[in-house]
Amino acid sequence: ETTLKMPVSKPCFGLGFKEEPLPEGDLRTEALYDLILCCIVGGMSPLYRRLYDEGLVNPGFGGEVLRVDGCCCILFTGESDEPDTVRQLLLDEIARIRAEGVDREIFTLCKNEKYGQLIENLENVEDSASQMADFALSGQTVAQQITMLAGLTAEDADAALQHILCTDRMATMYIQPDGTAPGEDDEEEEE
Repeated sequence: ETTLKMPVSKPCFGLGFKEEPLPEGDLRTEALYDLILCCIVGGMSPLYRRLYDEGLVNPGFGGEVLRVDGCCCILFTGESDEPDTVRQLLLDEIARIRAEGVDREIFTLCKNEKYGQLIENLENVEDSASQMADFALSGQTVAQQITMLAGLTAEDADAALQHILCTDRMATMYIQPDGTAPGEDDEEEEE
């Protein structure tokens, strides 16, 4: 756990989980992890709705899979005045989903959202070219990505959750305002 002071106007936090490196070309596991994150903290997840409705996070809160050669991390980041509360609620939700399995309805909604994003990007020439280039660099086509996504199941997510997002491979970073961020004084005067 690390705390830093930086020129930010609101406290920020990040939780990172070190995972086993993914073999080169293993886009299936990366897509599965991304779906799991959508089920845990995506806009349709109960945790996200709770955190947002209670004012604990803003719309920028979320999770992502960071993959580079020889390394894979799952990150949760956002801004919050109560980062410890968000951290604990996130860990509680991961434990709950690990024990109960992913909600099948939310899994299907998240999977459909990913399909929608792939298809939506084909409607705009610039987005389509960027998406096709990204997939080409990873050795896939959009059609292969769609087919691979179709093959992912909630049971795959349940199995993956038994060995990822473990607290013994977790690091937490808090970034506190140092008082120099533009607009920080304005916020204090308004309160």
